[in-house]
Amino acid sequence: MKPLVRNSIFMGLFNIFGRSSGFIRYLLLVGFLSDEHFSQITFALNIGLIGRHFMDGGLDNLVSRDGARDYGKVPTFYIHALAIKMVMGAIFFCGAFVYLYWIRHISWMEIAIVYVALCGSSMLSLTGVIRSCFTAIERMEYFFYTNMPARTISILLLFLALWYSMPLVFAAAAISMENLIWFFILGSVSLRFFKLTHVNFSFSTIRYMIAESWPLALYCFFNILYLRLDVMMIEYLMDDIYAVGPYTYSSLLLEGVTMLFSGYFIAIYPALSRLYTTDFDAYRRLFRQSVIIVMAFSMPLSIVLSFWAHDWMNFIKETGEVSGQVLRILAINLNLSMLNTLAIIVFTSCNRQRWLVLFTGIAVVTSFLSNLWLIPILQQPGAALASLLSQIFLFIIMVTVSRIFFDLRFPVRKPLEILSISLLSGAGVWIIPGLPLLVKPFVFVGFLGLSAYVFSVITVNEVQRYWKVLRK
Repeated sequence: MKPLVRNSIFMGLFNIFGRSSGFIRYLLLVGFLSDEHFSQITFALNIGLIGRHFMDGGLDNLVSRDGARDYGKVPTFYIHALAIKMVMGAIFFCGAFVYLYWIRHISWMEIAIVYVALCGSSMLSLTGVIRSCFTAIERMEYFFYTNMPARTISILLLFLALWYSMPLVFAAAAISMENLIWFFILGSVSLRFFKLTHVNFSFSTIRYMIAESWPLALYCFFNILYLRLDVMMIEYLMDDIYAVGPYTYSSLLLEGVTMLFSGYFIAIYPALSRLYTTDFDAYRRLFRQSVIIVMAFSMPLSIVLSFWAHDWMNFIKETGEVSGQVLRILAINLNLSMLNTLAIIVFTSCNRQRWLVLFTGIAVVTSFLSNLWLIPILQQPGAALASLLSQIFLFIIMVTVSRIFFDLRFPVRKPLEILSISLLSGAGVWIIPGLPLLVKPFVFVGFLGLSAYVFSVITVNEVQRYWKVLRK
């Protein structure tokens, strides 16, 4: 089997299994935990995610990039990247303690939950180094082989911890156990491929790796801080860790939804990178087609989520009115988030990664100021509005820069037509009385297809052309 085909198959299986297990974990946490406990564990997981990206520092990309160019350097990168990440992890652990204990004054049990989650995120960051080494030698099937048992054990342990109503720290430990097990399994397998005993520790190598990875590191950290700032500021401004729960019920659901688009973004990145240097007219066409394809999925999805936001958020269990209000705003924000992700791919494919540091830095400041203004007035929905405002501001900046420097113009007419028929279809489903919640999306899709045909929003030729793009 050719490496490209093999890797595509196993990465597909890895992502499908990962998304499925992540959704199962979400259902378990929502179904078993009280609002207070759900708030505590999601707050801890958010801090853990920030810590993971603080440790990553762009090193994984560097290892996979330079390791693919020279296999002989992979063991050296393996050892040195682990060492750098351990130091970064120690710094973050100390900083987190200062924030949690000396500034926020949260209880020791809550600190324990945060640090258990942070340990799991740290292990995932360390595992990222080993993953990058396997990526460099194009043996990605080992991601799937080693992660599957780790995830299965973790889900089982989480179920037992929740079923027997153990202290919340055990649930956090069950989630973290996945990354610990994966690190040791993948690490053991890696010793068959990489000879580490002959690697000499070198500070010059560390200096090179830090110098090469810092722009991407800064961008990734700003980006994850931007994405998690709303949760942190809800806890800080409302002075209540339990206020995080109603917001994260919605935001975690939206995170799972956005993962549906990741496959397309991953697929078009190498094509855009190649066309940038070989055929910029084709680059523009693929970009415009990608905007339409992404909007054709995100706009109807956002309508379905926002029209019946309260029903979705209270489908598994009663989560209250606030979660529905948050989901309604974040569902609108989904479209801008996807467009901004596509714009980020544009700047990366055009070798303008350092500009992203500036863009995300501006987004962090905008989000901070918006949250500071809106949360005291509107509480959790204010944080959702702050996220929407910062995404609008970020979109305006990147669209303007893309148009000036790359002459890339976002298509307007077709997305507006898709939005119009999506709203029309949502209204058509809304006026039908007594439809069960799980039936509404199917009726909506039927109305949407009929509207697209009647108003000629997307012709047969366009469907064939977009399908060709998707297949490629």
